[in-house]
Amino acid sequence: MKVFQLTTHFSPNIGGVETHLDDLVSALNKRKHKVFVLTYRPLVTKTSWKSYEKKRNFEIVRLPWLPGFFYKFVSNPIAEFLYLVPGLFLTTPLILFIFRPDIIHSHGLLAGFVAVFWGKLFGKRVITTTHSIYHFPKEGFYKQFAKFIFEKSDVALTLSRQSKKEILTLGVNRNKVKVFTYWVDLKKFKPIKNTKVKLGWKDKFVVLFVGRLVEEKGILVLLEAAKTWNKNIEFAIIGSGPLESVISKQKTIIKNIKFLGKVDNKKLPAYYSAADLVIVPSIHEEGFGRVILESLACGTPVIAANRGAIPEAMDESVGRLIRITPQNIKKQVEYFYKNPDKLQKLSRSSREFAENRYSEKNVDTIVGAYDRW
Repeated sequence: MKVFQLTTHFSPNIGGVETHLDDLVSALNKRKHKVFVLTYRPLVTKTSWKSYEKKRNFEIVRLPWLPGFFYKFVSNPIAEFLYLVPGLFLTTPLILFIFRPDIIHSHGLLAGFVAVFWGKLFGKRVITTTHSIYHFPKEGFYKQFAKFIFEKSDVALTLSRQSKKEILTLGVNRNKVKVFTYWVDLKKFKPIKNTKVKLGWKDKFVVLFVGRLVEEKGILVLLEAAKTWNKNIEFAIIGSGPLESVISKQKTIIKNIKFLGKVDNKKLPAYYSAADLVIVPSIHEEGFGRVILESLACGTPVIAANRGAIPEAMDESVGRLIRITPQNIKKQVEYFYKNPDKLQKLSRSSREFAENRYSEKNVDTIVGAYDRW
């Protein structure tokens, strides 16, 4: 099968969706499907990139585009549309003519619009995947825009039951909407011994945050908690984003903060394995929380927000779901610092939890959507 992946973001841009798409392309290639990806150059991550790459059963075109505007436009749907749609819209018919795919698989509403517009003209089957919670208004153009995309798609794949429920409120045919689940490479994301020593964290209790450094991810709330928790607890931060300068200033004030910046995805398992706890303190409706899956696969328990689709990604056999405030975070972190036996029990459950729920077999739901089920 020839599959055309259409997305505004792809690696080497850093993010949970980008990592998922890497995994998806890899899984499809293993199953002998040919994949073509059309995307933009990295828009939020400062890194080197190639406009064209070709490997066995895989090609990608990254369109040159103006970086640095994504976070400025993301809260304004019209500005975001004008920023992210034109390049994909103008290039897609050329790719369809040359690559001649069997399936167009789009990611997000904006890529979904491009996919259904050209997909119907070219007579192609269209799959639209959501990776977040949208909070559609009860009325208005935005609601109708989203409804149009999902109705014109052959299948809408949602990352959570909450997302599916949200799409159904638009009046979309229930038979078109199917829930899928992320997965992780369990051979790569696994417990690694002696990483505390290698990373210089020996005899330290380490709390780890991994993610985009934006307010929605709760990093500022987490910083407030770190100011007040036991000074013997180290706080390590991995990520990049608009709040980097804020964090850099805070690490000079809060001595137990370690800002590690961007870390290559291949090196993340070592950091997850060395940490005692991972925190996912999102203050918005998280689509799922890929960091949770990666951490659990490495045997590290998670403290996470009890909102969005996060409660679908984990339960309290492997961590704690809490209302995110500095006080609540401090309370939970210090509890596990003082009760290592309780933390160890969660750690023993974490790897098994990931193996049971987040193996590569989850790709079967996506491949099934490519067929006429």
